[in-house]
Amino acid sequence: MDENPYAAPQVELVENAGPRQMLGWSPEQFRLLGWLSLVSVVGTLVLTGLAAASGAMQSDAMPTSADWLSAALTLLGCYLLIQLKRFAEARFSAVGLGWPVWAVVVASLLVELLDFVLGDASLEPGWSMLLYFGVLALSGALTTWMAVCLLKVQNAYPVFRVMAWLDLAGGILLATVILMLLALFPLIAASAAMMLVFFKAAGELEGRKV
Repeated sequence: MDENPYAAPQVELVENAGPRQMLGWSPEQFRLLGWLSLVSVVGTLVLTGLAAASGAMQSDAMPTSADWLSAALTLLGCYLLIQLKRFAEARFSAVGLGWPVWAVVVASLLVELLDFVLGDASLEPGWSMLLYFGVLALSGALTTWMAVCLLKVQNAYPVFRVMAWLDLAGGILLATVILMLLALFPLIAASAAMMLVFFKAAGELEGRKV
């Protein structure tokens, strides 16, 4: 039978840019990253509680525990951010994330190092305080830059964009220094959104709708 030249094509005109692009990734890896993001959220909430409690209680052990927990959470956050970059590049063909992500990682580690080295001196008037809050403001500005780049990622999950907007709000608040305590709320929410991004990616690889 002759083929109808006016019939609709029977093949896909556009290849589905789905999970097949994520070579080297597995659902188990994404689920692990999702659980680690949850650990980051819970750990940050615990750290906030310890910081509040240390102001009301005089204990040598509590500040030490908070310092170690803060360092561990900073390293975990940097690791998750790097993995998020790799995921966005693999799944959404994201470009231009390298410099902003690595800049945020370096700034975060520098803030943590200054906090460890300077200790209470970072809150006392002088060059130490200016240095510490200057780097903190820089970290906020770099987070804002990274968030703008995340918002430019095409065809991203809705929750991915929510995460980027939360990072943008947190970065702007952190850059002001004066409102840095308020920055904690959108940044924690951004970590929770990152958790959902990783879990959605795991479900996508397994062929489930999440």
